[in-house]
Amino acid sequence: MQIAVNAACLRRDLPADTGQVATEIIFALCRQQPEHRFTFYFDGEIPAHLTFPANVTPVVLPLKGGKRWHRYWWREWQLPRAMKAVGAQWYIGLDGTLPLRSKVPALILLRDLSFLKDAGLQSLREQESLKKYITRYLDRATRVAVLSATAKEELLRYAPGAANKVVALAPAVSSLFRPLEWDDREAAKKAWSGGVEYFLVTGSIHPRNNIMPVFKAFSALKKRQRTNLKLVLAGNLATAGAEIVKALESFKFRHDVVWKENMTMEELASAMGGAYALIYPTRFDGLPLPLYMARQCNVPGIAMESMAAREAGGDTVLYTDPASVDDLAEKMSLLYKDEQLRNRLLAMEPPVRPGNSWEAAGAALANLLK
Repeated sequence: MQIAVNAACLRRDLPADTGQVATEIIFALCRQQPEHRFTFYFDGEIPAHLTFPANVTPVVLPLKGGKRWHRYWWREWQLPRAMKAVGAQWYIGLDGTLPLRSKVPALILLRDLSFLKDAGLQSLREQESLKKYITRYLDRATRVAVLSATAKEELLRYAPGAANKVVALAPAVSSLFRPLEWDDREAAKKAWSGGVEYFLVTGSIHPRNNIMPVFKAFSALKKRQRTNLKLVLAGNLATAGAEIVKALESFKFRHDVVWKENMTMEELASAMGGAYALIYPTRFDGLPLPLYMARQCNVPGIAMESMAAREAGGDTVLYTDPASVDDLAEKMSLLYKDEQLRNRLLAMEPPVRPGNSWEAAGAALANLLK
């Protein structure tokens, strides 16, 4: 069988930003189905770090420009023409979209519905397009995959008619994420914070990830505790994040903020394992993967209140009021001061235990293609 994959989003699917979830899932599917041929369509340069399975043919269909109609033309004309040329029998849209002009059976992967709140990581043009067409995509799709029970529930509140199409994939975290022995943790602290304790925030430098409230809460913590504690940001700069970088340049405690870009999965696992605690300030991500990563490293977490965070963390995470920087600062201070609280959180059993690879998700997608 010939399967066409809209792989354009893999160009921005990076360990610290997105957990490389889409990449891991689609590669698992390809490895498990060696008898099928997959054609990955990219809208620009293919990332050099991607090593494709033997049954994958990567193809570049260059996007002609940055306007909304250029994206529309790529999806509705360039892509279907290319799919027809290879005789595609299935289509997989890793970015939640599909070519409406095509009659090929389609499976779409929806990471979350944050674009409906203008809180997605996509560009504003892409979010506007998704909002405009999402109902049509859901009607047209043969199958829809989401990444958490929360995302499924949210999707069905929005589009109850899609109930018989939607499947929630089980979460997974790489086995690279594990508790560190004392020596290894000290080495990680030296590598990422100069040897001192640090709070870790993972995710792209983007307004939707609420980095600015974290800066303010960290400032309040430093003033209260007068500690050498640092804040480590693991993520790449998004186009929309320029104001965050500008604010960091004038931030009073900027010398206690460490920003790391272009991290590998191994480096992210090291940074997570060495952290005193994770701060997860993202509210609208359908899959709070950093919380799963932290738990697997035996690192406690603080999260802004959200259904997805509750699904992942249950009572093992401290939750803060999204509207209150003071509450975030208080929870950071409380966890930093109270070692017993930290130990109690780590002693609790989380509500979900993720798998150690995305192979099960790949197998679930394979079943949807039958």
